[in-house]
Amino acid sequence: MPARRRHRRPRPGPPREPFVLEGLDLLAPPPARPDPHWGVPPVLWAAWRAAAGGPLAGPARRTGLTAAHHRHVDTGDQPPFDWPAAHADLHRHLLLPAVAATTGHHVEVAALGTRVVATHLDGRALRVGDPTGVLRARQVLTGHRRVLDPAEVLAYALVRDDLAARLGPALTAPDPARPDPGLDLALVLAAARAGLSGAEIADAHRAGTLDPERIALLTALLRPS
Repeated sequence: MPARRRHRRPRPGPPREPFVLEGLDLLAPPPARPDPHWGVPPVLWAAWRAAAGGPLAGPARRTGLTAAHHRHVDTGDQPPFDWPAAHADLHRHLLLPAVAATTGHHVEVAALGTRVVATHLDGRALRVGDPTGVLRARQVLTGHRRVLDPAEVLAYALVRDDLAARLGPALTAPDPARPDPGLDLALVLAAARAGLSGAEIADAHRAGTLDPERIALLTALLRPS
């Protein structure tokens, strides 16, 4: 009688590297060489390339970077999203409100080239030639970080342009003076990962139905069996 075959469970792969927003990165000096992959962090670049041709893939398009910058930065496929703009959104919604709540200081950021940098502290411009201002900003930003799921960040980056066109300043320029900015970007990231489009997320936000329970239900329904 032939022996029964034992079905081995597949070994779990290595833990996914998290995506980290680090406050002090906003004050980092410009790199000596152009950032590879249009500034997309390696963990997100690898995830996008792994999903190329799958549900996360999209048509390639040009970002706001200059053609000359593209020629010098990378020779591979360009990702179908504007990473610096998405990265700035993450800082404005998920990191800087915590900085303001714990320190009382307000930091403003902007996407410059492939990077996101701090531009103002409490309304005053931050300049490289002003070491006192940079030192104050460093003291304010030290210790502030946010760890995110790279799959959620990538899913958000892919729907971000459509979402920005529909939500406008609510997404791209939240009012730091408001205690409740109205848009919970953590829920937006989760909704994007669940498979909602920018239009669907915007409609849910306006209708007040963008909540954890509905997102969890959608995630379970849309998860491949």
